[in-house]
Amino acid sequence: MSLHVHTLGSGPDLVLLHGWGLNSDVWEDVAEQLARQYTVTLIDLPGHGRSLLTEPDYQLEQIAEQLAQAVPQPAIWVGWSLGGLIALQIAHQHPAQVNALVMVASSPQFVQSDDWPHGVAPEIFEKFAQELEEDYQATLNRFLAIQAMGSHEAKAEIRQLRERLLRHDEPKVAALQGGLRLLQQSNLRHSLSTLSCPIKIILGRRDTLAPARAAKQLHQQQQQQQQQQNLDISVIQGAAHTPFISHPEQFLAILKEFIEHHV
Repeated sequence: MSLHVHTLGSGPDLVLLHGWGLNSDVWEDVAEQLARQYTVTLIDLPGHGRSLLTEPDYQLEQIAEQLAQAVPQPAIWVGWSLGGLIALQIAHQHPAQVNALVMVASSPQFVQSDDWPHGVAPEIFEKFAQELEEDYQATLNRFLAIQAMGSHEAKAEIRQLRERLLRHDEPKVAALQGGLRLLQQSNLRHSLSTLSCPIKIILGRRDTLAPARAAKQLHQQQQQQQQQQNLDISVIQGAAHTPFISHPEQFLAILKEFIEHHV
């Protein structure tokens, strides 16, 4: 198999997807805790960590298909950042395989638009794309710093992210470029609003990449699209883009409460 898939624990099935530039080791501490009650499957995204890059054009639908085939049984899918966007696409393409969806510091649309002011300015992602061509290492380091920006524990978070990134081969440049395009171009707000499975979004109040202020508009959009409300949002005060690292106990309490209601 081209994807690196690692499973631990026993019980109801959970799948954890990491974000741009990292690998599944970013979930290490959380996964160990969850494995005491659940079967936890960790996947390195294509071209990241120990997974091969077999689809260099990095299309969202193809990646979702590849990951869904790696975990054929129904599960609760938990995705962080880019991983949350991909998990959302899997829920859209394969609803029978997603019992519930958890998006951590993630958004159905990461870039600002006229009707969506809650994302990152387009020019920031454009600058990242340009810098990625010019200085691969510096761009990765800068992105790690942005993920912790605003957190009270920023230095410790950056140190932990970098250590887990460097445990394995660095992500392939084509995977980084492809993932960045997904963050730049994807708008899955309609897909989110049409899902029938339970959805939990966990945001950090200080996050600059997936701002907590998006919560109100997401709720409003969900209410407009369907009569039954299946979206719940929690915001962790003091957390930035990695709430499972900066606030692990609070994050796990929120996640476990949601899981227990939907297993």
